[in-house]
Amino acid sequence: MKKKSILIKEFHHKELVKISKVFGVPYSDLVQSMILYFKKTGINPVEAINENPATMVKALDKRIVSFLKVQERDILKPLRSESYQYSNEQKKQFQDLSKWIKEVIIKLNNYEKNRTEIVTSKLDKIEKKLKHQQEAFILMANLIDTKNKSGIKGALKSIFE
Repeated sequence: MKKKSILIKEFHHKELVKISKVFGVPYSDLVQSMILYFKKTGINPVEAINENPATMVKALDKRIVSFLKVQERDILKPLRSESYQYSNEQKKQFQDLSKWIKEVIIKLNNYEKNRTEIVTSKLDKIEKKLKHQQEAFILMANLIDTKNKSGIKGALKSIFE
């Protein structure tokens, strides 16, 4: 490896020596690590603010928390409220629909009951008329054949049974 020298002010050289002792590495390795760090992070040490990174992280953390609170206030809480209202509307619509369906079923049952009663009543009337007709036929057969020589009375009775 080819060694190179760099010129720096004596004050900065002393600071470099102190830092290398704190980190326990030779200052040549420390300078190489600094170069790689600046290259990797994209930090420009010339424009660097003399602030502690922990302080900067706390400030960033406050900004993030503030951003999240605004998102919660402007987006999440209204969305939750809208969802709750929509859910309540759906429940009410279901209850109304359920009530309506029950009413329709009751009306259909009542309609069917009335219809059955009407049909039964009409069938009873038809049955009574048929019995009268049967009696009329037998009466006519008696008049035509009083002694039942032709057997018409027996034939009619077997038909009607």
